[in-house]
Amino acid sequence: MSRRQTGSRTRPGGMKILGGRWRGRRLNVPAGVRPTQARVREALFSHWGDRVAGSRLLELYAGSGAVSFEALSRGAGFALAIDRSSGAQACMKASREALGTGGLRLVRAVLPLGLEDAVTGEDGFDLVFIDPPYEDSGLGELLGAVSAAVVDWGEIVLEHSSRNAPPAVAGRFTLRRTRTYGDSALTFYA
Repeated sequence: MSRRQTGSRTRPGGMKILGGRWRGRRLNVPAGVRPTQARVREALFSHWGDRVAGSRLLELYAGSGAVSFEALSRGAGFALAIDRSSGAQACMKASREALGTGGLRLVRAVLPLGLEDAVTGEDGFDLVFIDPPYEDSGLGELLGAVSAAVVDWGEIVLEHSSRNAPPAVAGRFTLRRTRTYGDSALTFYA
């Protein structure tokens, strides 16, 4: 979930969890973010399928944390959601409390600079979802840095504008495929 502009207001009940034990429950969305569309999230979780159960997820530019909450709802064992905005952190904390989950760790950090400190002490991640601002030009550096935190059999998924070509590599991972959903695209690295 990327930021279009900064803001601390929230939109209560801005998006629904699509599947799992919290299906239909609403999450707050921080003001000034572009939420990942429901059809894009559904495609992502359809692709991940059974890999979500028991997995460790890392979500970067988390915004509302929708992908983390969706993963936990579908049986993920742990999620780490990173966003630099205090408004995003407040929204995710409120949603975590409303859902009663302890499986989500929140970190406020500027990416990619704060990534190493944020993941220090964590076991490797099975699944990574990155949704930076569509105009972000530092993706190569971020993708390289995040690959060090992913287990060998893991996967990195980048949401980006369908008008922009994604980087061909993500550190030690290579681009496997890209799927387009209107203005958004998901690129999968394995």
